[in-house]
Amino acid sequence: MWFNRKINPEKIKVKNTKILRRNGIEVIEHLPYLENPTFRKSKEVAKRMMTLLGLFQLHLKAPKEIIKNWIEENKLTETLTREESEFLKNDYNELTEQNQIDIYWYVETIWTFAWIGGFHNNLTFNTSVENTLVSYLPNIERNESAKSFIEGFKYRNEIEIFTMLDKFYRAHWFARNNKLKGITSDKVDLDIIMERRKALEFTCFEELIWDEISLDT
Repeated sequence: MWFNRKINPEKIKVKNTKILRRNGIEVIEHLPYLENPTFRKSKEVAKRMMTLLGLFQLHLKAPKEIIKNWIEENKLTETLTREESEFLKNDYNELTEQNQIDIYWYVETIWTFAWIGGFHNNLTFNTSVENTLVSYLPNIERNESAKSFIEGFKYRNEIEIFTMLDKFYRAHWFARNNKLKGITSDKVDLDIIMERRKALEFTCFEELIWDEISLDT
């Protein structure tokens, strides 16, 4: 993509390192810069977002048949991972505790995709999803279609997205290093960072498979 020639990962690393340090997030100098991005098509990101939105309704106690039908009607079935397909074969209370936890955290990923689409400007390392999220999304309870949302979903500036990914990558190192050392910091929340970084990685690198995205630092 010609636009990506304007992205300089090494310069972005240097700038972000300075910004993070000024804000009390200490990151190591030799943490490498990221590869130049190969952005995924925006409609593909929107479909992943809508699929996760549907599955998140299970956490809200929506009947699995309603969610399954909504996903099928909106032609999102092919976006389901193997594990996600299994979620729709069982009642929510029959899923493992870890599965339920995974579904709960989808809301952080949805919030990140909403930021990527320019719906809000508050993607942080440590604060939860805002109540405004529901106003951006189709209402599944009313069986609102995802078609217009998917077709209208557009990225904010790609350099801005990649720069945010780089920030999360470096903040992730800080949060994980703190956990290993038993240090707490109100600057970061490791779980929030991991979920949001995954959405950013998926967007920036079209070759990545959702279930195989590595969150190494």
